[in-house]
Amino acid sequence: MRLDLFPLNTVLFPGMRLPLHIFEPRYRSMLGRCIETKGEFGVVLIAEGEEVGPTAIPYQIGTTARVEKVEYLPDGRFNLLALGETRFRIERIVAEEPHVVGEVELAPMPADSDDATLQAVEDVRERFERLVTLMIEIQAGYMPEFELPDDPIQLAYLIAAGIPTGPGSAQRLLEADSLADLLSLERELLDLRMEQALRRLQEKLDARRN
Repeated sequence: MRLDLFPLNTVLFPGMRLPLHIFEPRYRSMLGRCIETKGEFGVVLIAEGEEVGPTAIPYQIGTTARVEKVEYLPDGRFNLLALGETRFRIERIVAEEPHVVGEVELAPMPADSDDATLQAVEDVRERFERLVTLMIEIQAGYMPEFELPDDPIQLAYLIAAGIPTGPGSAQRLLEADSLADLLSLERELLDLRMEQALRRLQEKLDARRN
């Protein structure tokens, strides 16, 4: 299938929402059509280049998205909220002007319900909940109750989006070939972030004593 692509300096995971401010004429036109037809477009992380200006080269794996909400501004610009839907792989670029168009193949995460994977899901869930609790404690804030999804793939993508990390690491998570691989990468990142958070919390406690 052919898909209009939007190269950005961010990674969109399936099931996650992405706010966008649209001001370049090429993307106003592209996304205007998506809004009119209720069609989808592809969000891809930039591998080389910039968001604004000459066409950027994207990574091969991205996520399809649909527009959920639009706020039109008086000068033709608009803000929108996009919802990530399905992962895809770019087979080839078929156009670069006025915006990138790719020939893509959908690549949804395969379901995996074996016992080892389900145990890994619970392990990652617990790690993520501990990290959130630590971050709230460091910031001396209030943690409202939140519910994580039961579906393993939805949970894994929500955690992927919630781990504080850079776009390169986020792209690695998006590119994981299986749920087991994704959970393994998340466990490594969560352990690293928890170590950092514990150090910050200890520094905060030490500063209070001095």
